Amino acid sequence: MIIQRRGIMHEGQQPLTDEGQEEHRYASCNNELVISKMQKGDIEKILEIEKRSFITPWTKKMLNETLSSPISISLVIKESKLLLGYIMLYSVLNEAHILNLATNPDYRRRGYASRLIRHTIEYCEKRDISEFFLEVRDSNIKAKKLYRMFGFEVIGKRKGYYTDTHEDALVMQLSLH
Repeated sequence: MIIQRRGIMHEGQQPLTDEGQEEHRYASCNNELVISKMQKGDIEKILEIEKRSFITPWTKKMLNETLSSPISISLVIKESKLLLGYIMLYSVLNEAHILNLATNPDYRRRGYASRLIRHTIEYCEKRDISEFFLEVRDSNIKAKKLYRMFGFEVIGKRKGYYTDTHEDALVMQLSLH
């Protein structure tokens, strides 16, 4: 499923990882793709992506509170220091709840969200996290397709979940075991 494009690693290629660091580097033809823990310094760029991606974007306070939470796993994907996307989730025991995922609109359809999801699942699995949950707008066809590619299944619906539009959310789950 890994496609050969600028910044995406080739099938069978291993990530270049410095021992003891939570940063993963993937060699590419032109630049280096890096997935690492989100830092406070990333928040301003994430706010820009939020505003361009969502009807009701998260605030700086929401992002900082989530990042600071002891149950948060928050990762970014960068290429040549350009922040391309991010994922934020909460994890308790063997469960993770994906709270937020977005890719810079100028860099969509290049596999960055897939890379983030794949990396996040692998990262969590190493920490004995085997159940993943998320909510997605019922109308977000592209996101639902992306999540289904990873094995997420619809397990329920939250009526009027999105207060900005009163749209329903589909609850999706991925179980690794």
